[in-house]
Amino acid sequence: MNPPRPDFERPLAWVLWTLLAAAAAAVLYAVRAALLPFLIAFVIAYVFSPWVNLLERRARLPRPAGTVVVFLAVSALFALLLLGLVPVLEGQVVDLARWLPGALDRLQQAGLPLLSGYLPEVSAPTNLEAWIAALKDGAATWGPQLLASGKAAFLWAASGTLDALVWIVSAAIVPVLVFYLMMDFPRVGAWLLERVPSAARAPFRDRLGRFDAMLGQYLRGQLTVAVILSGLYAVGLTLAGVEAGVAIGVLAGLGNMVPYLGFVVGISLSLVVTFLSHFDVTHLLYVVAVFAVVQGLEGFLISPKVVGTRVGLHPIAIILALFVGGEAFGFLGVLLGVPAAIAVKVLLEPEPGPGA
Repeated sequence: MNPPRPDFERPLAWVLWTLLAAAAAAVLYAVRAALLPFLIAFVIAYVFSPWVNLLERRARLPRPAGTVVVFLAVSALFALLLLGLVPVLEGQVVDLARWLPGALDRLQQAGLPLLSGYLPEVSAPTNLEAWIAALKDGAATWGPQLLASGKAAFLWAASGTLDALVWIVSAAIVPVLVFYLMMDFPRVGAWLLERVPSAARAPFRDRLGRFDAMLGQYLRGQLTVAVILSGLYAVGLTLAGVEAGVAIGVLAGLGNMVPYLGFVVGISLSLVVTFLSHFDVTHLLYVVAVFAVVQGLEGFLISPKVVGTRVGLHPIAIILALFVGGEAFGFLGVLLGVPAAIAVKVLLEPEPGPGA
């Protein structure tokens, strides 16, 4: 029978883990710009690597061949989405910019008298009229400015300056990194285990497995839910007569990856656009009904089936992780926020008992 370990070992281990985490955070902060394309590639490869595992296990394909099949399939999927969805979104954004000045005119002519009937204090809404006029003037140039900004970004990327070249190289290297990471993920896990002392290898393997399961379920589940919600919102808002319903629906669905953000942004935009379009309660109720139905489906059917409950992170913890990570490391911190929170959760969980 082994003698009991001294009590100081566990506090010492926590001190070492804390120092290690602080050192890793300092290194990440120092090289955050250089790491961004690698981390984006890692997330994409991590999301789609189970397909490679499936082909390797079920179809008996060698891992390089399975990686080629999955890589080509994912690339084709992204290309179809870009070719099919981007023109629709671009057209709706431009149409919305053209529609907005006329909608503000209708608000000024019909909406303000309607409001003054319910709110006597706005019977002479001088400040509100001035604000609407300024917004209308800005809206008239919004579409051209947006297109000009996109053209300027393209010209900057093609200009050959050092920053532009770095950006182009970073964007071009992501697909290459995705391919090699998908092919070598099993080696990454084996390499990590080899770096751990043999005495700690078994508990490390267990915690690494739990971290992998939770992170994979969160990333793949949230992405799947976001795509489903984008489709449901786009169809529902279009049927409800909302201007740019597809664009707002996609924004609301993708925003769902941050808890509550997609719902708040989506319903706010939809209500404002619908009010400016119709000036009636009926269409506003249509919008509310769309969001109520989709949110009900998401909460009671889609998320429980797709994501499940294994992640176990409270929405507030996810929001806090995203905001703290974004504040500390920018976009890199947004990508690392939830994985870091899951890692902390796994480290703080007690070891499962012998019968677990």
